[in-house]
Amino acid sequence: MKSAYRFKSVADGQQVHEKIVTQIKDAIFDKKFKPGERLPSERELADIFKTSRVTVRSAILTLKNGGLLYVRKGTGGGTFVADDIGETEISELLKNIIKWKNISIHNVIEVRNIIEPQIAYMAAENATDQDIERIWGTIEELEYFFKLKTKFQSSDENFHRALAAAAKNPLLSVFQASLIYILFKFIYHINWQEEHKKSILFQHRNIAEQVAQKNPESAREAMLEHLADMQHILSRIPVTKVLKWM
Repeated sequence: MKSAYRFKSVADGQQVHEKIVTQIKDAIFDKKFKPGERLPSERELADIFKTSRVTVRSAILTLKNGGLLYVRKGTGGGTFVADDIGETEISELLKNIIKWKNISIHNVIEVRNIIEPQIAYMAAENATDQDIERIWGTIEELEYFFKLKTKFQSSDENFHRALAAAAKNPLLSVFQASLIYILFKFIYHINWQEEHKKSILFQHRNIAEQVAQKNPESAREAMLEHLADMQHILSRIPVTKVLKWM
């Protein structure tokens, strides 16, 4: 495959792998390679960079593990630029950091208590009619799953994701989604009582109403009440200090 983008040769030597990674990253971030576009083959890249295919393969693996590239086998296969860096990759990185540093679930909850009230505040400031409709839709979805007495993790997550999207800060939204994904994997192993479910629905509705009415301070307070209630429920359940649950 002949590429319109011109990489620079790096020659064999120290830090060649890192130089290749940097050049490909820069090309992706500068939109020289668009999402879904195929990169030159390993052989072509080795010729361009004037290095071995092994070194090129190692650089591609680094970028693949970082979520920037993906490899497709078979006819029409090759190495392609990812359409997006997904929350899964970020969640996995965050999960590894939590495990490595033996961070407790209480530390994770503390961070959530810092960012989610601000998300509610910003959502009340910035939410469009479409955002508000989406937030109410997640509440209806959650109520439906409560009636079925089935797992409701994704429905509850969707509420918090919809709020974060309404806050109109993409970085905050991505970080919040990764954090609650990790936290919710633990808390929904809990056997939730009907009173807990009713309380969650009531609090979600209260938050949504404050956002819809464009009351930032009230939205923040409603989220604080919701998180305090969740923390109260969790405090009555035995939990190990370290996140063994992941």
